[in-house]
Amino acid sequence: MERIDPYLTGAPLPHLHGAVATIGVFDGVHLGHRAILDRTLTWARTERRPAVVLTFAHHPDLVVRGREPARLQSLAQRLREIERAGLDATLVLPFDAALRELSAEEFTARILVGSLQLRGLVLGHDTAVGRDRRGDARLLDGLGAQHGFTVEAVGRIAIDGEVVSSTRIREALERGDLPTASRLLGRAPALLGRVVPGDGRGRQLGVPTANLALDHACAPANGVYAVLVLEGDTRRRGLCNIGVRPTLTAGTNRTVEVHLLDWSGDLYGRELEVVFLQRLREERRFAGKEELVAQIHADRAAAEVVLRRLPD
Repeated sequence: MERIDPYLTGAPLPHLHGAVATIGVFDGVHLGHRAILDRTLTWARTERRPAVVLTFAHHPDLVVRGREPARLQSLAQRLREIERAGLDATLVLPFDAALRELSAEEFTARILVGSLQLRGLVLGHDTAVGRDRRGDARLLDGLGAQHGFTVEAVGRIAIDGEVVSSTRIREALERGDLPTASRLLGRAPALLGRVVPGDGRGRQLGVPTANLALDHACAPANGVYAVLVLEGDTRRRGLCNIGVRPTLTAGTNRTVEVHLLDWSGDLYGRELEVVFLQRLREERRFAGKEELVAQIHADRAAAEVVLRRLPD
């Protein structure tokens, strides 16, 4: 998949002319998003046109409201999932004050028509573009009639009687409800981060851990989890603790630590994706280090049971 980042609005893209496109934040790339991406790809392939996604480096609320929701994914994760969906190109727009002030008509003329010479546009049920979000499906359909493209809206995707949304997934993760988050995502939730130096307490206890500096904010609730740890094409089994480590530090700084079950080595500076498979227990304070180490070994055994169920 081609990635154009940053995409400067109005830049000519002749190799993508005649595209079928969709636009949105797509945080989490959940099942609702996948329905939109799948429709975009099917339409594009049927007419032998490029399938293009327009997305944003940050949530528009960062500019509009001064803060953005806790992101389910880093930009890198989001683009990886879009690529897995089979799209040909993603344009990453820097949502800034200038872009915010574009009217729906200007957005259409400059980007959808000027850069892409769009032929098809797929919208989610709540997608809107342009200043004050005036460019909803009805307005864009009229603009499409003027500029030679067709608009199609994808309806709501509901699970358990409720519409799939990034907000519902955030809420599930905040309470440690991995099954619900996984159903809404269509896959297990994951974090992306870079390994940074820690205080070495895990190694002193005989359980070395990789400490992750996260590229995004929305992590599952504090607790211990059975996980897969991905680095490129390499997949390793692991145990992840999220929390404040009350037995060792009694602190308030939340950390994400990963212990690999069947591998040891230097991971400093490397980027890891941690896929959460099952929550094993809540975080709690132990009487001392001996009790903590005994529990860690019990956690390892519990994680092994979960991880043995996975296909090779």
